[in-house]
Amino acid sequence: MAAHEDLIFIPSFLKIERFDNRTPVVYDTFAEIGAKLAGLDKVSYILIMSMRDYQPELPLIKDAKAVLIVSFDCEFKQLDQRVFVVDGEKFDRFSLGYILDFINITSDLYNKILENAQISISLSVEKEPNKLYGQILTFLRKATNAEAGTLYLMNEEHDRIFFVSSQNSRLGSKVFEKREIPFNKRSFVGYVCDKGETLNIPDAYSIPEDAPYTFNSDLDRKLNYKTVSIITVPMKTATGDVVGAVQLINKLDSESDEPVPFSDFDTIMLKSLSTLAAVSVENNNLLLETEKLLNNMIISSVKAIEQRDPITKGHSIRVSAYTMAILKHALEKPEIADRYRVDKNTMKVAETASLLHDFGKVGVREKLLMKQHRFYAEDLEKMKWRIKYAIVFMRDGSEEKAVAEELLSKLDSLDIPRPHDEEEKKLIEKAARIMVNANGEKIELVTSEELVYLNIQKGTLTTEERSNMEKHVLYSYELLNSIDWPVSLKAVPNVAAAHHEKLDGSGYPFHKKGEELGIIERVMAIADIYDALTAKDRPYKKAIAPEIAISILKKEVEDGKLDPVLFDVFASNREAIDREVNEKVYEKIE
Repeated sequence: MAAHEDLIFIPSFLKIERFDNRTPVVYDTFAEIGAKLAGLDKVSYILIMSMRDYQPELPLIKDAKAVLIVSFDCEFKQLDQRVFVVDGEKFDRFSLGYILDFINITSDLYNKILENAQISISLSVEKEPNKLYGQILTFLRKATNAEAGTLYLMNEEHDRIFFVSSQNSRLGSKVFEKREIPFNKRSFVGYVCDKGETLNIPDAYSIPEDAPYTFNSDLDRKLNYKTVSIITVPMKTATGDVVGAVQLINKLDSESDEPVPFSDFDTIMLKSLSTLAAVSVENNNLLLETEKLLNNMIISSVKAIEQRDPITKGHSIRVSAYTMAILKHALEKPEIADRYRVDKNTMKVAETASLLHDFGKVGVREKLLMKQHRFYAEDLEKMKWRIKYAIVFMRDGSEEKAVAEELLSKLDSLDIPRPHDEEEKKLIEKAARIMVNANGEKIELVTSEELVYLNIQKGTLTTEERSNMEKHVLYSYELLNSIDWPVSLKAVPNVAAAHHEKLDGSGYPFHKKGEELGIIERVMAIADIYDALTAKDRPYKKAIAPEIAISILKKEVEDGKLDPVLFDVFASNREAIDREVNEKVYEKIE
């Protein structure tokens, strides 16, 4: 959802006064916007305007967080990072709500990625939290020649401490256990996290009785261990926020290998290094938050698409689940794994691209997305009334009048997306030739446009409508390509836009051939077709049994359109993959 500090200014000609429980500021002139902004300090706002009013150098436009320019008869365009041109015919309250969410989420994502670029390369390359914590401890222990070390992290509220990683060269992994510990301010760690000060204890068993902290020797007795020197350093970020603490135990003398006190130099060095460690931990948390943010953006996008196209609800999530399941089974085969060399980033690209493969449907007219019959309801009703009018001027008992009356009585049936029988085909042919004279006015019983609708062979779309629907792939590419993706996800726009491509170049939108298609695109093409065939009944088709869907896919393979090796993986493991997908989709719903 849009951040609540953002004001949304929308011109009155769009007649959108409310969307997604949000109320925009409707304006007629820029002066009204200036009056609204007057007196507000550093307000963030999004400006929607017409093309004729767009002047890039206007302060009102330059200061906006984002600008949406509404034009007509145009393709979706991005003029710069924050200025977009959208087609007014495709712009409604559904797409507006989505686009605003899209702007806010991608803006946050972009800012977070910029912050990540400042992190030290040596630690930021590790994305797994447990490995990162271990690296920090190893790094600090080596720097001070400490025998043991423990890493503690605090929660955001600073009222809980977590024991997250531990190392001891003498005891091995016996003391490693992740758990929450009491926030006791008299313990070394609690004291350091509370005060933000470093504690350097030469001898744990010689602490003065009046000290504000104490040493708990229970663990020593339990493990038959002797703690001597201890240094506990707060992990402070660049802003001074304490995110945890590192505790090192028993600095070993390089010659005797016996515990000695940590030196002043160790203290100075650890203060500096702990800041780097804190930043690394903070960066790791930031990366996790960014990934969560990105996932939320993806789910928000999928939900927005489904709101505009409820007939195919769940399709994107299922296609993603099928893509990931097929990839998993495929990569278990050495010959496939060796050929494609799929890593963790590639799998993330696969998941993201497959979830967003129909992203561009936000740019397709809702009327087209929701079309359930050959005719739009209003066009069918108009046709009926014209036929009724024409019948009035026909001679009783004539063959033409009989044809017109029969056509009128069967129009609702002819509107249903199914193959016409021979009698229906002949009826349409006869009706298309009838011209009625109504008081000197020539009236076609069936117009050329209506004949096109009546003669739709498959589904509910005419050739022109199907072409417009297929443009959703281009819209997907344009929208996704406007995002400044992290390097690991740069391939998402190209991959998502290739789910209708075929190995022989007969697909769309770019007519790519086999050598241009990677493993994700090949798998996604199979997943997309299979789910479209087996999904629940739709107005224009019945659900197909999995076995029949597999036979249809096999025919595509034989025609050189789909990958035979990957299809064989899917067909051989279809029942297992179906179960995995059902479980995964259920988890997402829950």
